[in-house]
Amino acid sequence: MNTMLFFLPMFPQADLVDAFLRANTAGKALVVLLLIGSVVAWSIMVTKFREYRRATRESKRFLAVYQSEPQPLALIVKRQSFFGCPLYMMYRAACRTLHGLIEARGINPAEWFVSQPTESTPKLNDTDMKIVRNIIDQTVDEQVIQLEKNVVVLATAVTAAPFIGLMGTVWGVMDAFGGLAIQGMATISSVAPGISGSLITTLAGLIVALPSLIAYNMLTSRIRILSTMMEHFAEELMADIERHSLRK
Repeated sequence: MNTMLFFLPMFPQADLVDAFLRANTAGKALVVLLLIGSVVAWSIMVTKFREYRRATRESKRFLAVYQSEPQPLALIVKRQSFFGCPLYMMYRAACRTLHGLIEARGINPAEWFVSQPTESTPKLNDTDMKIVRNIIDQTVDEQVIQLEKNVVVLATAVTAAPFIGLMGTVWGVMDAFGGLAIQGMATISSVAPGISGSLITTLAGLIVALPSLIAYNMLTSRIRILSTMMEHFAEELMADIERHSLRK
């Protein structure tokens, strides 16, 4: 309960606690459920924001190193670390595929990667280039899936949490008016506590949904940015591979 209260400092905590205590059993259960959902949503938000920040930072660092290399394909031989970098994962997958293609021709892959391309450099045919391109595209898809992992939970929280809260409110109001029918009293003082207790579930649902909505929009925007970076790098990488192999 304290986690939810933390995000609403403008409301007196005593009033919220009192409203929670006045809620019926179903309402309290739904508030607890929404509290658990809030904890899960916030943990995903923090984790994904850190992941995207690292991915963006490492991608920019890798791209700067890659573009500064006179022989870009030789970067794989240096074994530099770019942890959490989707661009490097694409580059590594392409180089591993090239390694297999070159080695199958009885040529030392390490020398092929670091050597300056000449007319005698082994050439890649159209089939080889298609294989490399397919591997790059497959790696892009895998990286996008990894970036999108668990983001759907936030979308679910955005849509489901308000309705769960509303269900608790309707349930509580029904109980409150049902109690009035039994007692035969219809005063504001008799119905207000029950309604107050029932509204706490709607408030809890909004507390879960609003931060999740903001985070979801921000995260999907960052996914689009990283996806665009990967698409552009895929084209750049393929162009460098073609130049290096002197493909006719």
